[in-house]
Amino acid sequence: MTLSGYLQECAARSAGVLGDDLDASVTLRQHGLTVHAGSSSDDAARCDRAEAMADDGPCIDAMVSGLLVDVAAVADEDRWLQWRRQSLEAGFVKALAVPSQVAPGIAVALNLYSRSPGPWGERLVGAAEEYSRLIAGAVRLQLEFANLDDAAGALFRGASHTAILEQAVGAVMETNGCSEQAAQELIRSAARRRGVPEREIATTVLRSLVAYGTGNIVDDRLPGP
Repeated sequence: MTLSGYLQECAARSAGVLGDDLDASVTLRQHGLTVHAGSSSDDAARCDRAEAMADDGPCIDAMVSGLLVDVAAVADEDRWLQWRRQSLEAGFVKALAVPSQVAPGIAVALNLYSRSPGPWGERLVGAAEEYSRLIAGAVRLQLEFANLDDAAGALFRGASHTAILEQAVGAVMETNGCSEQAAQELIRSAARRRGVPEREIATTVLRSLVAYGTGNIVDDRLPGP
């Protein structure tokens, strides 16, 4: 199973376990490029994609800072305009972004959305933090498998610059639900911010979202509903 498939399942399981009134999603930020990786609902996916395309939102702030971001009242926020607009359209009244670091320059966030007002329960927040750490651990394992996979490594080394970029653009288009031009600009922007070649960003995207790990990394560490 690819990592993107695993993260999709993580989001669905998280929503099922943490509460009936919750929508959940997972975002992945790697070297300045944020992608929506999986959601339990279309509404949550649209919110995360709006954030990823704007490169502005609570999930991104959480991954950059390493700190949990609690949006107690979406309607009262004056930050993250595109994410806020999409969240209100979906009927969400509060949100919670729970980050975990995977490796230097790479982080995930488990994002919870709710249509019920009121504070997040302490036990729920604690469970979400544990889930986020488990997701980060699985991403870390996938990347280790990719680094050890000599065949995949040879493929990336032997592929042309254009081929690598085209495949990465396709992966970003699929995960973020965006146009080819928008995906290209996300990769270019991430490369400029990091001061690295676009190929390096593209290869990171392919290794983390597309490459297959050894065996099935979806296991019983993350409980099902």
